[in-house]
Amino acid sequence: MALTPWHKAATPRQDLREGTSLDASQFAVQLNQVRDGNAPEDYKNPAQFFERTYLTKNLISMAAETARRLSGDRTVSAAYNMVTQFGGGKTHALTLLYHLAKNGPAANEWTGVNKILDAAGLDAVPKAATAIFVGTEFDSISGRGGDGEPIRMTPWGEIAFQLGGMESFSLVAEHDREHVAPGGDVIRKFLPKDKPCLILMDELMNYVSRFRKYGHSDQLYDFLQNLSGIASGQDNVVLVVSIPASDIEMTSANEHDYGRFKKLLDRNSKAVIMSAKSDTAEIIRRRLFEWGSRVNPDGRIRLDKDAIKTCKVYADWVRSHKNQVPRWFPADHAQEAFEAAYPFHPLVLSVFERKWQALPRFQRSEPGAFSGSWPSGSRKPIRRTTPARIRMRS
Repeated sequence: MALTPWHKAATPRQDLREGTSLDASQFAVQLNQVRDGNAPEDYKNPAQFFERTYLTKNLISMAAETARRLSGDRTVSAAYNMVTQFGGGKTHALTLLYHLAKNGPAANEWTGVNKILDAAGLDAVPKAATAIFVGTEFDSISGRGGDGEPIRMTPWGEIAFQLGGMESFSLVAEHDREHVAPGGDVIRKFLPKDKPCLILMDELMNYVSRFRKYGHSDQLYDFLQNLSGIASGQDNVVLVVSIPASDIEMTSANEHDYGRFKKLLDRNSKAVIMSAKSDTAEIIRRRLFEWGSRVNPDGRIRLDKDAIKTCKVYADWVRSHKNQVPRWFPADHAQEAFEAAYPFHPLVLSVFERKWQALPRFQRSEPGAFSGSWPSGSRKPIRRTTPARIRMRS
């Protein structure tokens, strides 16, 4: 029986169709680039960002809780930390929260946002003042600002200015000059009084490592401790922090500080993990293919009849040849497994997932190259290819 080729049922992204190399920046973005409008289109365009983003169960949960807290619900956490998973899509999650809070009700129509609102029990996304601090970008020697803006030398000066401009910065101007963390009373004053507030802090270990000898890491620790405590006491303030670091790159001093910050965040915030093993296929499909109108409002991909027919043929083969497939493969539910992975074979994804996890710099939700060939009636070895030369048989 003739089957429709996979590339006619699932359209690869433009760079794949044109055979151009993938730019790593498309899969690893800096949060400040999103804020400044310098990120790739997939990230700075919020509607497009949500269209290409698979909302994992944990991501929906955290986004929903954030929205509830920004709406004044104090029964959910005011602070979150993504310290428990290196390379697990933390910056991607922070970008999602930024787009939601920055745009408020305008985000309601984006793909998948209705799932977040349903989980939160809200009619609209609350709009909030936002502040972003990225440790790899901020420099406490040269500072940031000028051209009519005050020079900010510290994380607290930068955050205060983003939240309330010169009025808020003036409250911490002396603390900024002296590189001394403000206490709770001062933090309360520079937080917005007339709107919710979302503070996102990413890549803290990079900042800590670079400015440890100046004593700035200790002051950042104190600021984070004070800020997380104040956020917990406010009705509509949310703090989300990421301090990723790879064990193979940490010096003893970095390891010590990493442990300190982790313990602080474990005490004062809720730990979250963005993706699980079961999310891999959907994350990959969203990143490599253009689904367009075939993405339902709730974020699920609708396969067309040709793709479903292909999945059925392969599912029938699996059920008839159970002895030739791994025991862990759900042969009795093969149809669902093939549809969840299409246009990839689920066994191909399993092989590559095991290989990715063996890499010391593995980035679970930021894949750059993966593919393979679907099995036919007889078992054949999987052929590894580059993204631009994906060749699967339906």
